[in-house]
Amino acid sequence: MTPATAAVEARLRRLFPVEVTVAAEPIGLVSTGALWPEEQAAIIGAVPARRAEFTAGRVAARRTLARLGLPPLALLMAPDRAAIWPEGISGSIAHAAGFAVAVARQGAPLGVDIEEDTGIAPDLWPIICLPDELQRLGKGDTARQVKRIFCAKEAVFKAQAPASRALFGHEILSVTLAEDHFHAQFLTDAGAFRAGQTVRGRIVVQDGLVLTGVAV
Repeated sequence: MTPATAAVEARLRRLFPVEVTVAAEPIGLVSTGALWPEEQAAIIGAVPARRAEFTAGRVAARRTLARLGLPPLALLMAPDRAAIWPEGISGSIAHAAGFAVAVARQGAPLGVDIEEDTGIAPDLWPIICLPDELQRLGKGDTARQVKRIFCAKEAVFKAQAPASRALFGHEILSVTLAEDHFHAQFLTDAGAFRAGQTVRGRIVVQDGLVLTGVAV
């Protein structure tokens, strides 16, 4: 494991309770031969970049399962492209900025996201943020703070059980950022989440990366 990968894993551990296993894998350093045949079938025809991130994500996910004491197995892809985890296991995978990350545990849903700590163009702010979210940001680099809100919402979206998973847009969540955590309030019902429900997550920004985690 490279020092950079070890550093990403250390930040992931700061996002989650101790029972959650974490793993990071550099994208592009593992051959698609590391995939199981069923997984390779899921990305037939995909562009090389997609194949590389998919492979790194599955390798990282199998490492989280191994750390839970489970044997290696293929992680197939659901219709919404989320990984299908073993029964009784909750997990989440994300990839960006040269890394794939994965988290897993026995029990309640998890969500993780990773993004490059760069700004988002102003014309996209209204798509990602509600007016009150932008107002709460105050002074500072708004473009980068919007990216952190995006990252937070992605982690919340992923923290859904398969049986109640719902597609929803950024407009139904209102996120408040703090130094090392965030609160996301649902404005309408979505899947198992109810209007008014608040989900707490953690955030780490370091060395050009934004990492967010939600353990429901």
